[in-house]
Amino acid sequence: MRKMFYLIILTCVGFIHISGCTHELTSTICERVEDQKIFYNPEQQPEYINGGIFGLVSDFYTILLHTAPVTQDCIKARAIVKFSISEDGIIDPNSIIIVRNKSVPEDYMNAAIEAIKNLGKFYPGKMNGTPIKVTLTLPVLYPVPLDKIRPRE
Repeated sequence: MRKMFYLIILTCVGFIHISGCTHELTSTICERVEDQKIFYNPEQQPEYINGGIFGLVSDFYTILLHTAPVTQDCIKARAIVKFSISEDGIIDPNSIIIVRNKSVPEDYMNAAIEAIKNLGKFYPGKMNGTPIKVTLTLPVLYPVPLDKIRPRE
C-alpha cells in the first residue's frame, strides 16, 4: 500500500513539473518560429490566385509545354523544384532551386525554372494572421501530363 502511495505521489510530482514547464517551452518555441524567415508549414498555406493548387499545376504545365526545348515525348524524367513565395504573394526568382533531379536534361530544367518564374501571383501564406514568406515544392514531370493542361480559350 505504501509503495503504491509513493508511486502515485512521484507520478503527480512528475506531471506537475511537466505541466509547469509547458509555458516556458511554448514561449521558447514561438520565439524560434518568429525568428525564422521562411516557413515550410504555416497555419495558412499560400494559394494560387488563378485556381488554387489545380490552377497552379495547370498553369505551370501549360507554360512548360510551350517553353520546353523540343518535343516533350523524347524524354521520360522527373524532378522536384523548390521556390519561395514572398509576403506579397510573388515568387522570388532567386529562391528557385532543384531539390531532386531524376535524369531531366539541363535545358528542360531551365525551361521548368522559367515556367515557375512566369507563374502568376499567390495569396500569401499566413502565420498568426500575418503574411509570411513560405517555401513550396513542385514536381516537374516529362513528358508533360496533358491532362493537367488548360485548353486555350
